[in-house]
Amino acid sequence: MNISLFPLSEGEITDGFDAVISRFYDVEEQSENDPSVPLCDLGEEGDVLQRLLERANVGDLAELMISGGTLLGDDGVGTVCLSLTPDEVLQVDNALSGVDLDEVMRAAPTVLSPMIRGGIPDGYVEDLRDCLEELRGTYRLAAGQGLAMAQVFQG
Repeated sequence: MNISLFPLSEGEITDGFDAVISRFYDVEEQSENDPSVPLCDLGEEGDVLQRLLERANVGDLAELMISGGTLLGDDGVGTVCLSLTPDEVLQVDNALSGVDLDEVMRAAPTVLSPMIRGGIPDGYVEDLRDCLEELRGTYRLAAGQGLAMAQVFQG
């Protein structure tokens, strides 16, 4: 399942599932031409990233960061949207700010070895680090502007 996160106002969240998904598609399209558009695409690595973050002692916030928001709705054919309030975004940002990514990535081989058969592919750990940095940056931006966060699952 592909996971994407993007910040938006709390008012946009209250507009409901269809409005948030429409906004997601707009943000997704804009991000193709403008890398500064705040869209964090975790791809299918959400579970792996969550396990890495759990090892970083962030507790239940690891799930909240990736896939623990409040259910906003689903389209019945594979797209689900969750949301985090601005207060939850601030909690996540505070937790992520205290995470030492170097330490998290040193633990990556231990976390990954039972999950990946045949060895960890070249560049995979670096890609995971990039995802974590992007995740941290997206939450930092949202927290700094008092925004909510949408988590969109497709697939």
